[in-house]
Amino acid sequence: MTQLLSLLLLVLTVLVGIDLCKGHPSNDHASPNTPTEQSEQVGFHDDKVVHDEAHLKEHLQEEIDTSKPMTPQEMEFHYFRLHDADNNTKLDGLEIMSALSHMSNMYDLTAAEKAGKSDQEVAELQRKRSDEATKHYADIVDKVLREDDFDQDGYISYPEYVSARRRDYDRYQHEMAQQQMMAQQHMMQQQQAMAQQQQFQQFQQFQQQQQAMQMQQLQQQQQQQQQQPRQQAEMGTQTAASQS
Repeated sequence: MTQLLSLLLLVLTVLVGIDLCKGHPSNDHASPNTPTEQSEQVGFHDDKVVHDEAHLKEHLQEEIDTSKPMTPQEMEFHYFRLHDADNNTKLDGLEIMSALSHMSNMYDLTAAEKAGKSDQEVAELQRKRSDEATKHYADIVDKVLREDDFDQDGYISYPEYVSARRRDYDRYQHEMAQQQMMAQQHMMQQQQAMAQQQQFQQFQQFQQQQQAMQMQQLQQQQQQQQQQPRQQAEMGTQTAASQS
């Protein structure tokens, strides 16, 4: 495996900037430019890549009737066959790397990255980008052969490829179900928190109303106490007047 990866690194370094599959320009399949940005986006079983019907038909227009829509199974078959360069119904490490790099412009520098830099600085940045991308692809190839080469013969056969895609699809479905369950739990927690907050606000409003009523009663009592001496004085005056 180490010798294979060393060979892959050497070949891909020589082929930097060249579209590895049938001379297709890499700009036609734009994607994020740095390995870091692509680390979770470029994969051998990525549906966005495998099921890119327009791209597949572009390469197969002289071989199949491109006016008819493709089924997912047909797209998988043609994607595999498109990158089986020696037509042995198997993909080796170089063919896997070719399939990965073909669908990406990871090697390309953007205009913004080149802006304000000298030719030497651009060349150095391109070299670093190439080294990063080559290592990134080599890591993916190593992972694919480690996980998908079930008979450990150093190749990915079409049955192995299909089995691996089904495995990844089942894994994806399981992860989506878990995420959905977690999202539902999070939503329930938020709803519970909102209900508790509403209850607390209602309790605060009740307390404020009670305090307002108590304050009003206290004010009334104070007013009554202030009015009592005056009322008594008035009653005394009236009593004295009636006696006289």
